[in-house]
Amino acid sequence: MSPTQSSPIPQWEPGTASQQGGRHEQQDRWGIFQRPSHHAVLVVVADGMGGHLDGALGAQIVIDVARDFIQNSPIPLLDDPTVALDHLCQQMHDTINRRSETARSTVVVAWLDHDSAYWLNIGDSRLYHFRRGRRLMRTRDHSAVQLLMDMGEIDESQMATHPAQNRIYRCLGGDEHPRPDKGRLAVQPGDLLALCSDGVWEHVAETEFWSAATEHGPAAAAQLLAEQAVLRGGAMADNATLVLLRAGNAGSARAPWLRRLSASLRSWFDRDR
Repeated sequence: MSPTQSSPIPQWEPGTASQQGGRHEQQDRWGIFQRPSHHAVLVVVADGMGGHLDGALGAQIVIDVARDFIQNSPIPLLDDPTVALDHLCQQMHDTINRRSETARSTVVVAWLDHDSAYWLNIGDSRLYHFRRGRRLMRTRDHSAVQLLMDMGEIDESQMATHPAQNRIYRCLGGDEHPRPDKGRLAVQPGDLLALCSDGVWEHVAETEFWSAATEHGPAAAAQLLAEQAVLRGGAMADNATLVLLRAGNAGSARAPWLRRLSASLRSWFDRDR
């Protein structure tokens, strides 16, 4: 393939699920957006930080800004995913601060563009990338327990149950300028991406993402894993939100699944308002 040719656009088989768990309010939000005239797909999971009164508002603002960004940004900006994600992150942060003094949110974003997934995260909502059953990467949490793991004080399996698990040092909203981590993944057919809030990864083993998607398909797997997360979390289970995306062969950027998912997404937003 010559450098001037576009890479193939994979079809994405999605699965989405969101459970309230044992909490009094659903503060997680998710969205999948595509501009009709543009090939890129934007996937977002946000977790309103429960220690703040406007946690649900903060997460909803993240999704609303993402939707507006895809619909109204100029095409030249959308054609540069790295720059576009920087603009999007700043808009999310600024809009939260305009709307509320207390709202905060984590965010994890995947920008699916041809055979690449550009990503960005702030907080402890995560993106995983799997290939043939092996984890190739996960985003790094901006949390106290991630720092403890980095220093060798605990191992990765202890992160979910550590008493300091909920101590986050970066988020959207507040006085500090947003400092996301970001990068790019090369995607191959069969790869699996998982975007989730901490209510999922605290109780779902990494191997279960791949095994459930392989056995049941992403749609059923997302529902199953989100339900298992809240069941394992018990009476005080956190909100649990999961988006699974499995890459297929190159094909049309306007696959029928996106139209079906858009319809279900609209119903979900209407129900939640």
